[in-house]
Amino acid sequence: MNRIVLSIPMVFILVLIMAELPLLLQPDGSHSIRLDWPQGAASIKAYFSGIPTGDSFRFLSGQNTLSFWEQIGSYFIISFGYLACGALIGTTIGVLIGIYFSLSRAEWLKRTVEFLGAMPDFVSILLLQFLVVFVASKTGVVLFQIATLSVKEPAIVLPLVSSILIPASYMIRNVTMQMTYTLAEDYIGFAKARGLRKLYIVFYHALPNVLPFIRADLHKFLGILIGNIFIVEYLYNLHGLTMLLFSNVYSYSGYQFPLVVNGLLTLLLLYAVIYTLLKTYLWGWEKVLSR
Repeated sequence: MNRIVLSIPMVFILVLIMAELPLLLQPDGSHSIRLDWPQGAASIKAYFSGIPTGDSFRFLSGQNTLSFWEQIGSYFIISFGYLACGALIGTTIGVLIGIYFSLSRAEWLKRTVEFLGAMPDFVSILLLQFLVVFVASKTGVVLFQIATLSVKEPAIVLPLVSSILIPASYMIRNVTMQMTYTLAEDYIGFAKARGLRKLYIVFYHALPNVLPFIRADLHKFLGILIGNIFIVEYLYNLHGLTMLLFSNVYSYSGYQFPLVVNGLLTLLLLYAVIYTLLKTYLWGWEKVLSR
């Protein structure tokens, strides 16, 4: 707990530094970049001065002044919904398929999944959208919305599929590798010699020893998820956190430093919530499988 408390100021300082980089790095007119320290310091000072008055929690969207607190709830829920579903369902699918691949000899299927997993996320999203458009052009049937056109016509299925495929492909590779190593251990051979069923050995002997590796890899796993949420929200036109941030970073009055700071802090909060959710989910698996 003390470690977490001590890390909070460092994280906040890091967010401030990241948010003021566009203000610090300024062209000097001779094809080089200079550091504008006075402007950076002034933006930080203005942010702290605006906290008591509430000015640091207002931003411009077009020519309208909006309250960050009034807007952030709906954007947070959308990002949380897709990230949570993608993380939980993707982890489950990844674990189960990873177990199957560790036992299967269908190398062509493994290579196919590896190829699809190596495909850039924006390419897979565009292919899914193209497939829906192609089917609609041939049959006249629109299977799914390819993007959110309005609040009343949100895209749900395709963004959810993309949110699941991204973590699932990573988890499949990770679980397959760890499960293959685990099934070669001596205690697995001893369990087989005792005549235990294969599924029992896999789920009650091998998998409990693979789950700690998955839990230890959660930060990298979530880094991939958070890094790809912008691509998902942008290509599907979802009104999530990253779209709020990137579509309003610059207004007609210039760079909105307070919005960037608040947006990055909210993304870190989202990261912490999803991390806690996934860690609890894996803890539940371990409790069920520990016998």
